Amino acid sequence: MNLPLVSIAIPIHDTARFLPAALDSLLAQTHTHWEGLLWDDGSTDGSSEIAAAYARRDPRFRLLGDGRNHGNPVALAQALAQARGDFLGVLDADDLLEPQALAAMLAFMQATPALGMAYSQYLEIDEDDAVLGLGARFRTPYSAQRMLVEFMTHHFRLFRAEAYRAVGGYDPGIDESADYDLCLRLAETCAIGHLPQPLYRYRIRRSSISHASRLRQVRSSFEAAQRALQRRGMARDHALSLGLRARHVLRPKAGVVSAGDSEAEQCLRRSPPFDPASAAQVHDWQAQIEQRYRAFVADAQQRGLDARYDCMLEIDSWHVLQPLRPFGGVGNWR
Repeated sequence: MNLPLVSIAIPIHDTARFLPAALDSLLAQTHTHWEGLLWDDGSTDGSSEIAAAYARRDPRFRLLGDGRNHGNPVALAQALAQARGDFLGVLDADDLLEPQALAAMLAFMQATPALGMAYSQYLEIDEDDAVLGLGARFRTPYSAQRMLVEFMTHHFRLFRAEAYRAVGGYDPGIDESADYDLCLRLAETCAIGHLPQPLYRYRIRRSSISHASRLRQVRSSFEAAQRALQRRGMARDHALSLGLRARHVLRPKAGVVSAGDSEAEQCLRRSPPFDPASAAQVHDWQAQIEQRYRAFVADAQQRGLDARYDCMLEIDSWHVLQPLRPFGGVGNWR
C-alpha cells in the first residue's frame, strides 16, 4: 500500500532557538512519508545554517528560498507552490507537532473523502516548553458562517492539495491574516472537519507582537471577513461590523511593587484609551487608538513612570454579523 505524501511548509525567520525542536518533531512522526519545505526567509541568527544542516542530514527536508525576507505569507505561498504531496500542512518554526499528528489527521481525512481541510486541537506552551493548557479557539463548533465572526480553525491544519490549489492557496499579498483568509475561502468550496485531539504545540512567546502589528491584524482580519461576505452573496441582507476595546496598561518591571502607586493610577485615569462610543470618526479608529496611546506613553514618561513600568496597549476585537431589516437597518427578523 502506497502511503500518501504529506508536504509540510516551515517558514523560517530568526527562530534559531526553537527551530531544532520543531524539525525534530517532524522527524519523530509515526507517518514517515513526508517532505519538509524549509523556506529561509532571510534569517540573520543562524537559523539558515540549522535548516541547511537538517537538509543535509535527511533528504526529506528541502531547502528553499532566496535568502531574502519576503514575509510569512509569501514564504508559505512559495513553499507550498513547490509541494509534491497529496496533503499539505504548515509547521511554524517555533512550534511542535505531536508524534502522531500526521498519521491521525491523515486517517481522519481519508475516512471522510469529502473533507478538503481538517484541523485539530492544540496545546499552548511557553518558551521553555512547559504546557500552559489547551488552546481555546477550537472550542467554538465549526460552521462556515460562524467563521465570519470567529476564527476557530487553528493549528494543526491539513489540506488536500487539490482543495488548497482550487482556491488559489495562500494570498502572498495579505500579511496579517493570511491563515484566516485562506480558511474563509476553503469554507466556501469544501467540507471542513475537526479532529478533537491535541496534535500541535503552539508556542506563546514573551516577545509578543507590537501594538501596531496587532492593529494591522485587526484591520486585515475584518477586511478578510468583509471579502468573504461579498463572495458569499450575503452583503445584500447582512451587515458585518467590527467591535473594539482598547486598554492602557502599566506593567511593573522586575522587582517593582506596584500596589498603592497613586502616580500610576492617576496616569491611567488621565490618559484613557480609545472608546468607540465617544469617537468622532469611528472609521478612523486605528489612528485614534494610536494617538491616545502615544498621549498615555508621553504622560507616563513625564511622570517618570517609565523607569518602573512598561507601557502596553491591549486590544480586543470581534466581528458582529447581523441580518438587515427590510427598510435598511440591522436587527433580528424572520
